[in-house]
Amino acid sequence: MSLVSPNSKPKILFVSTSTTIGGAEKTLFTLATRLDPGRFAVAGVVSLKAPGRYAQRLAAQGVRTRSLGLAGWPSLRDAGALAAIIREARPDLVHALMYQAIQLCRFVKRRSGVPFRLVSSPRVNYRTRSIWSLLVDRWLRGADDLLIAESEASRDFLTRRLGYAAERVRTVHNGVELPEVPSAAERKRARLQLGLREDETLLLAMGRLDEQKGHRVLVEAAARLKRGRKPRCAIIGDGPWRDRLRAQVARLGLQRVVQLPGERGDVRSWLSAGDIFVLPSLWEGLPNALLEAMALGLPVAASRVDGVCEAVADGRDGLLVPPGDPAALAQALASLMDDAGLRLRLGRAARARVAGDFTLTAMLSGHENAYQQVLGLPQSR
Repeated sequence: MSLVSPNSKPKILFVSTSTTIGGAEKTLFTLATRLDPGRFAVAGVVSLKAPGRYAQRLAAQGVRTRSLGLAGWPSLRDAGALAAIIREARPDLVHALMYQAIQLCRFVKRRSGVPFRLVSSPRVNYRTRSIWSLLVDRWLRGADDLLIAESEASRDFLTRRLGYAAERVRTVHNGVELPEVPSAAERKRARLQLGLREDETLLLAMGRLDEQKGHRVLVEAAARLKRGRKPRCAIIGDGPWRDRLRAQVARLGLQRVVQLPGERGDVRSWLSAGDIFVLPSLWEGLPNALLEAMALGLPVAASRVDGVCEAVADGRDGLLVPPGDPAALAQALASLMDDAGLRLRLGRAARARVAGDFTLTAMLSGHENAYQQVLGLPQSR
């Protein structure tokens, strides 16, 4: 039975742990700004932590965004503040993204008496939660009406490892827009801006600088490449491992080879200038950065982990290597650097794979159908 009046559009309120630069935050931004306005109304976005870059972008798009200003774990006071926001917004459905936001929304739903349906997107970070965190998750998990996993690997982890009921976990793959492939002029302009020689190979990696992303493996792989094959390597992003990576680069004498330019707003320019996209992650969900690089036709060298294997078939859409193996990664990079034909073939196949299976339209449709299922409304085909 539907809880929504037949003459009104269901209202969705998004609650996220943060609005900084990241995969979950990008999905949040996309959903809050791109849901079909003929079928849904966005009641706003609540960020548990201080406003980040996506909060500014949401505001620019006219989406009301509020922050609870958390610096640590949520308290009962924070639960009361969130309950007040939900009571004021009166959403039909709350979509919570990331661990802390999910647990706080579950607690509010159980204890505040404010009625709403709850959809949760736990993402891949559930795999590194402490025992205490997982106990909290087990205590509160019954409050969800549905969980959405970004990959089959994440769904499998939730059902097989954490014991979630399979019928309450749905996979909606991440998706990206299919942009125009950079023209020769655009590529030349981007490479000139970065000071790249015409014959210089640019390896690109993007993501938060932490243990999960395995950037230390990429730095070690770059050191193993033969002297006559030294590329330029840029690792775009920021995070707690920045100083460790800088120290590793210095220790290996790679200061002229490996760059750590931090978070960048001109990602399109970097991708346009790049030759090979590298994803050395130790574990993953289904990273947006990987899909964006594939959509632009960049050949990929990636770790054979989790949701990555749902997007990349080794030798067809890219090259896959064991996680945490710098020698194998160096060999894959050498193969791509030495064979322009291989780079072209894999890049074209990668773009076609995204166009067929990982579009933004498919991701939006998957979420909209999930919302309609939870609300008891007919689902679109």
